[in-house]
Amino acid sequence: MPTYYAKVIVLFGTFEDYRQALIPLAGPGIDLGLVQVGVREALVRPHLIRLMVARNPGRTADEMLRSAGANRIDWLTERDAWTLHLQRIPEDLEPRPGVPAPDAAGGRAWHLQAVDAPAAWSAVGTPGGDIDWQGTVRVGQIDTGFTRHRAFGCGQPGGTWLLEALCRTMMDSGALPGDWVPTAPTADDGVDPMPAASLFRGHGTRVGCTLSGHADGAAPGFDFRGVAPRVPHVVVRITDSVAINDRQNEFARALRYLVDVALVDVVNVSLGVYPPVASPAMKSAVADARSAGVIVVCAAGNTVDPVVAPARLPETIAVAGTTWQSLPWYGSSFGPEVDFSAPAADIFRPEPRPSGIASGYADGGDGTSYAAAITTGSAALWLRRWAPQIAAKYGRTAERVEAFRAAAIASCRKPPGWEPQPFGAGILNAGRLCNEAAVALP
Repeated sequence: MPTYYAKVIVLFGTFEDYRQALIPLAGPGIDLGLVQVGVREALVRPHLIRLMVARNPGRTADEMLRSAGANRIDWLTERDAWTLHLQRIPEDLEPRPGVPAPDAAGGRAWHLQAVDAPAAWSAVGTPGGDIDWQGTVRVGQIDTGFTRHRAFGCGQPGGTWLLEALCRTMMDSGALPGDWVPTAPTADDGVDPMPAASLFRGHGTRVGCTLSGHADGAAPGFDFRGVAPRVPHVVVRITDSVAINDRQNEFARALRYLVDVALVDVVNVSLGVYPPVASPAMKSAVADARSAGVIVVCAAGNTVDPVVAPARLPETIAVAGTTWQSLPWYGSSFGPEVDFSAPAADIFRPEPRPSGIASGYADGGDGTSYAAAITTGSAALWLRRWAPQIAAKYGRTAERVEAFRAAAIASCRKPPGWEPQPFGAGILNAGRLCNEAAVALP
């Protein structure tokens, strides 16, 4: 049975006004949001519509959406909704008011507090995140590439922890229309040129810095930290989009490169295939990575309900998203493939630029891309904290991957009302992973 999204057209007022009008219909305990796809168009996801219908007996979805202020409603299939989401033009969208976490919840560092990263840092290095990795752990990232930013150590004393000599670009020009192929050969350096036509330019930098960033003075009185500050980091660029249906061969090559050549321990994948059908090449590369003891952490996906590939493959760690209120984030994909959740909404992150060394930051980062990066950083901390025990108990085998999965699930905190599915076992807790041996070493 198809799942239908409501595309609402709101001609008067703002989308925030419309969202506020929907909140009483949805009731408490839910993160209700709209996915903007046009100047006056936004999507309401099916699970939110079902909730409103269940909580308002006798009223139809169409009636409630109109009563809140929609001038027109079109019902779309999930595939059509996904297409609109990918084709939206950011400059046309109404700025979405951020929902900053209060200082009691961590403020701009709420996502670090939510997974108790400071407690993990204290177990591994210092409370400030100054960790000596001692060559024990290396992370990989398959994404849109990286740009130079102070949060990556660029232009700072001591330099970057990006292992730039190992970073690569793996993009087959044959997969692009002829007029998109650059006239000059693409540099094989992993750098994101941030092409103007790309909706997701700079994505790899935002996600990568959430993983390994470290910069003092990012904002007045605020020092920026990734979850695993300064962990040695290799980036492979395979795409200009988070949708990689046509990049599965490049994904497979990138993953094999990170496992066999760059010798990473954890790989972050904040990309997805929808409809969620993984190619044989993707399946084989993911299975081989697990056999080699490499933890592949994947974002569950955004906007669509089903968990995307490769997150839905059983060999990966699939992560859904939550808000600072510890609610399932309205934009997250969900389903039985999800292992657990991590912060994914209103993340304070670096703002990249295509040339020079950037130093800007912005609020409002949304997506399970961030939940995956937070989990990848937590896996790096786990490997660093318990390196001798992990080597002795599991070796560099598939057992190491499954040990992390079991430990991460056991670490989770379960907010009131949390159900085991479809957002997994709970919200990841890196502090427990690095301080409680009974949890960390199953």
